[in-house]
Amino acid sequence: MQLKSSGDAFLFGFAIQMMLYFASGEKVLASVPNINVLLNDVLFMEVLQPSSIRYTYKIRPAKNFGTSFQRKYNSIELAVAEPYHGCTHLMNKHFVDGRIVLIQRGECSFVTKAINAEEAGAVAVVITDNNINNDQSFIDMVDDNTDRVVSIPATFLLGKDGHMIKTKLDELGQRFAVITIPINVTGANVYHVNQPPWTLW
Repeated sequence: MQLKSSGDAFLFGFAIQMMLYFASGEKVLASVPNINVLLNDVLFMEVLQPSSIRYTYKIRPAKNFGTSFQRKYNSIELAVAEPYHGCTHLMNKHFVDGRIVLIQRGECSFVTKAINAEEAGAVAVVITDNNINNDQSFIDMVDDNTDRVVSIPATFLLGKDGHMIKTKLDELGQRFAVITIPINVTGANVYHVNQPPWTLW
């Protein structure tokens, strides 16, 4: 980028300083070159297995429901919900119990999906966008005003990321991925973080 004047240089430098300032806050767990990300709550999870999708994925916690992560889950299994939309009681509860569950957005509220995940025994839910081509746009998952309480963490995952994870599990005939969630990449150079090749941060 070419700066046309000293004033432009000053504004550019000020913007960088503000990015670093916000990145130093306790609620921000990532150092990424995107001011919109730095100004919002962002977490990361890492897929460990299958190895072909072993990348670090950006996730966003629900805005006003669910709980925060009280611990880091190292090498925990991620199960895909059945039905995938998670709008009814999960038929594969025995595979979800004690694990993280991946559910797709759509057909009902985020709260309904999270409650069905919780009732199936999930310790957290990752809700992926139903637009499987979405590789950059995060949305705010908000309460549906039904006064129901969600007692597990709920996070949003880009649709392309969720699609790639589910597709690979289907291809391999595997019930679970193995993940670590959440992970803290504060201070890491973004180019050294193993981000998915199909996603631009």
